[in-house]
Amino acid sequence: MSNQVTASYRAQEQVYDAYSQGGDKAAHAAAWLQPGTINHWRFERIYKLVDPLLAQAPGANWLTVGDGRYGLDAQYLIAHGAQALPTDISDMLLSEAKKAGLIDEYRKENAESLSFADESFDYVFCKESYHHFPQPMKALYEMLRVARQAVIMIEPNDQTIVQGGVAVLSRMLKDTVKRALGRPIDYHGFEISGNYAYSISRREMEKVALGAGMHVVAFSAINDYYLPGVEFEPSDPGNPLFRKIAGKIRRYDSLCRLGISQPGLLAVVLFKQAPTPGLRASLSRQGFNLVDLPRNPYLNADAVK
Repeated sequence: MSNQVTASYRAQEQVYDAYSQGGDKAAHAAAWLQPGTINHWRFERIYKLVDPLLAQAPGANWLTVGDGRYGLDAQYLIAHGAQALPTDISDMLLSEAKKAGLIDEYRKENAESLSFADESFDYVFCKESYHHFPQPMKALYEMLRVARQAVIMIEPNDQTIVQGGVAVLSRMLKDTVKRALGRPIDYHGFEISGNYAYSISRREMEKVALGAGMHVVAFSAINDYYLPGVEFEPSDPGNPLFRKIAGKIRRYDSLCRLGISQPGLLAVVLFKQAPTPGLRASLSRQGFNLVDLPRNPYLNADAVK
């Protein structure tokens, strides 16, 4: 294991220390739990992407990965009829959430080496955490291993992969302007914890599914925008910060519809078991694009799960 990976694990374990009770950012963390804030509105918009799965499989058993903010992902799932176990490499805020009665249980887990047996959960959900993992592909294969039905991820969309003539021309123009201004063109980034900041793409997720012998994936996308203060300000139409956030999101949505920009977040459902016709229809209504992947011609049907 490299020094970078080890250092990243250690930093991620300590990431919520300052947010715990008595910490410098405790008030900031407490605001994550407050309904009616801009931050709550932002998260609810994103969570709704999993509603078709929740509706089609009430009472299903979910695992949330990288859910160290009081198990907020698991709390949403539970509130909508699922069973859910939140996990994170840091259990600082998860333990506080349990003491406060917000969750019944939790587990401290390294996403890249989950302790659960194969197919222990119906669904595994990872929201905006995958890009923090030092070795994210290991985490993805672990999530696939412990899931029975599907793995759902909502993560930053790789902005270097553009599709369509307008988007390609837009990217070329932006890069040309940067060169003319002497600005660096750099599509890579590192986080303070020491890990490389990963992003995902449709093509990459299709290849993962094909390599694992899966036959159906579903994709959707959503834009989001963050500014300091969203944790405390109300999501009131009359609030200036809310209007600014909502306006930015509408602008990005318009640019995406015109093919000028790529969506900020990509949602992917990697199906280990084929979705039912009802779930397909529900996902389509929610804006998902379902992709039926080609079968491996060198394996007979009985050899593929």
